[in-house]
Amino acid sequence: MKPHHILDENLGNISFAFSMRVIESDYNGPLVRLRRAGDNAEQDFTWGDNDIVDIAAINAWRGGSNVFIHTWYDQSGLGRDAIQTTRNRQPRFYPDTNNPYFQGDGSNDHLVIDTPNGIQDVTNAGDEGTVITIARATNNYQHSFGVLTNANRWATHINWGNGRLYFDPGVCCNATRSFINNSNNNVWEIYTFMKTNTNTIARSGGTQRFNGVYNNGRCTRTEDFTIGWANGNQTGNHARTSFTEFIMYNRDISTTQIQEIEQNAITFWGI
Repeated sequence: MKPHHILDENLGNISFAFSMRVIESDYNGPLVRLRRAGDNAEQDFTWGDNDIVDIAAINAWRGGSNVFIHTWYDQSGLGRDAIQTTRNRQPRFYPDTNNPYFQGDGSNDHLVIDTPNGIQDVTNAGDEGTVITIARATNNYQHSFGVLTNANRWATHINWGNGRLYFDPGVCCNATRSFINNSNNNVWEIYTFMKTNTNTIARSGGTQRFNGVYNNGRCTRTEDFTIGWANGNQTGNHARTSFTEFIMYNRDISTTQIQEIEQNAITFWGI
C-alpha cells in the first residue's frame, strides 16, 4: 500500500509545495538541488527512509564544503520550482539531521518561483491566498517572502527589527497586520498566513494571532514570488529567516484543512 502524506488530499487550489521531506505520495522527483562550494558541482537529492531529504548522502557528497540551494522542487505537480541560478544569491543549506533548512545571508539571497504573471498566479489575482510555512524567525529589517514595491505588496516580515511579525496581503498598511513574535526569535515555529475576501489572518504554533477586516486594496504587482525576500524595489531588505517547509494556496482554505496541515507538520518535525 502506498504511504499517506499530508498533501495527498490537500492539493485543491494549490499554488506550490516545498519541503525538506516528501509531502505528496505521487511525487517521485528530488527535494532539492544543491551546489557544493568547493568546486561548484551540483546534485539533486531525494529522501531517505524517514521521508526527510537524505542527509547522509548530502554529507558524503559535500565533504567539508558548504552547500547552497539551487532548486527547491515543487511537489504540487505544477512544476513551480523555487530556483536561484546566481551563485552568490543562493541561500546556504544546513544539513541538520532532524530539521534540514536553508537561510539567506540577509544581503541578496533568495529563491524565485517563475510564473507568467507572478504574484497574480499564486494568489487569486493578488488578493486571496494562504501560506503555511515552517520557519525560524529572526529580528531584522527584512522581507521574508512574497512581493513588495513600496505600499503595493503581498509579503511578510518574520520578524521586523522590533520583534513583531507583519503580514500585508495587499496595499499597506491595514490596521490589523502584526503581532508580537519576539519570543520566537531564533525558534522553529509553524506559521499560517491567510487572506480571505474580507479578512487578513495570521497564526503561529497552531493558534490564531490576529483576524481582522482588510480594508485596503489588492496587490497589483506582477513580479515573481520569492522566498528569502519580497521581490520588488527594496533590495536592502533581504531576510535571514530560515525555512524548512513552504506550502501555498491561491485561495483561503478551511480552518479544518489548516489545522490538519499544521498538526501534521508540528508532529513530524517535533516543533
